[in-house]
Amino acid sequence: MPIFIQSLPLSFSTFWRYLMLMPFLAIGSIIFHFASIIPFIGWLVPGMISVWLTVMGLRCALAARGYTQGIDGGTLLTVCLYFSVIFLGVGIILNLFMSAVFWLVQQAGLTIDPVGLFAGLFGASPYWSAALLAVLAPLAFATAAFAVPLTAAAASTGLGGWNYKAFAGFGQGVIGLMIVMAVWLFSGHIFSIFGEVWTGFGLIVTMIWAIVEGESLPWDTDFAPFTALRGTLIMAWASSWYFATAVLTWERYAQVPQGKPGHQGEQSGLTTKDIRDLRRARMRGKDSTE
Repeated sequence: MPIFIQSLPLSFSTFWRYLMLMPFLAIGSIIFHFASIIPFIGWLVPGMISVWLTVMGLRCALAARGYTQGIDGGTLLTVCLYFSVIFLGVGIILNLFMSAVFWLVQQAGLTIDPVGLFAGLFGASPYWSAALLAVLAPLAFATAAFAVPLTAAAASTGLGGWNYKAFAGFGQGVIGLMIVMAVWLFSGHIFSIFGEVWTGFGLIVTMIWAIVEGESLPWDTDFAPFTALRGTLIMAWASSWYFATAVLTWERYAQVPQGKPGHQGEQSGLTTKDIRDLRRARMRGKDSTE
């Protein structure tokens, strides 16, 4: 059975954790955005925020799986900075690649209609839905390919957690993760442009404002299709499904016992030099006892 199917039960135990965390993620993102005014570092801030949001979502899935270690702020900051630099380079490569693809499409006499792509987001046209998936496929592939390395990094943010490597497990489970991302995209419809964190935060702010002003809610409270509440909840669950799939893929790749990332981290942290030093220390111990 594919891992993205196996991860469905874990997605629901991840979902409620992630849903409770979402408002705080939005507030934290707003606060961290002020760091954008810092010269040079400001270029990395959006990427660092994006990595932070992903890591916190992955930690929800890790917690649901039994990894309950506390978080180390210094390690978390290092992870966000490290991967933001990597993703900045990946983004430049993707932009160049997409520019080349669009140029080739134009040379072939074809046109890409933005309105058609927008219609494809709602599933109104199978043709434009397929075109939208084709346009977003390179970005989705790059995002999914880093899921396992980011999960290892998320586990490493726990106190006494993993020694992570940026590209360890790169590309593992990419097809299943891309399927989950497609579910997220089409279930959120127009609200997928903003994502569940910001859409959910907008719902909370407008609800508080309506209560203070004594007015009715400016959005529908039912679960009818294409509504903000429905889109937010489904996107939040689909993200939880993504995080759960990434965690199970990481466990299979790294052969980590459930709930015991520290044990694997200790094994993976041993280098050839460490083993040689241990051997010498043991030999010295034997010599001293003779």
